Amino acid sequence: SWYPSQSLVKACLKKGFHVIAMLKTNRILCPNGIAIQAKQLARSIELDDTHLVTVGEDRYRVYRYEGTLNGLDHAAVLLVWKADQPMTSEHLRCVLSTDQELSDEDILRYYAQRWSIECFFRQAKDQLKLDGYRVRHHRAVKRYWILVQLAYVYSLFESNSDFSDGIDLLRKRKGHSLVEFIYSAAKQNIPIDTIKKQLHVA
Repeated sequence: SWYPSQSLVKACLKKGFHVIAMLKTNRILCPNGIAIQAKQLARSIELDDTHLVTVGEDRYRVYRYEGTLNGLDHAAVLLVWKADQPMTSEHLRCVLSTDQELSDEDILRYYAQRWSIECFFRQAKDQLKLDGYRVRHHRAVKRYWILVQLAYVYSLFESNSDFSDGIDLLRKRKGHSLVEFIYSAAKQNIPIDTIKKQLHVA
């Protein structure tokens, strides 16, 4: 999900991974020990309390909170507005980082990769059936993952840029190859049952 649950964050930290993710603006923060929703805290933030951060071609106004929040003892939360938008709760975005040593720019730069990751998962599910596997053993799941990623990279390589174009190209090649095989076999008067066996459809 776009917003991480408390159990997910704790599971990641237990494995030694940090988490960077979006938070809902009603998430409870505790500045100076006072529990308050992030969007309520944002109302007290002035322009001078923020600083500009550039990520790619976009600029953001950022206020950094470090401390406890509901479910976590230590984390950084960035209250973020696009530089060309008013600092209202409607335009507020909150980004969590469990790694407090990262700069604001690094946190936002890492989070900006989220969309590419989301696109990869959607394409892997729709085109490579990532969500349709029926294996359960840990090793089998890892092997399946490797095959999916190899297929993805190979499709990118074949199209020289775009996964969807690459997978379409490979599927067309496979279809052409199948038609050419059947045509060639028919010209050689190979029995239909033999062709079916070779195509594993007998």
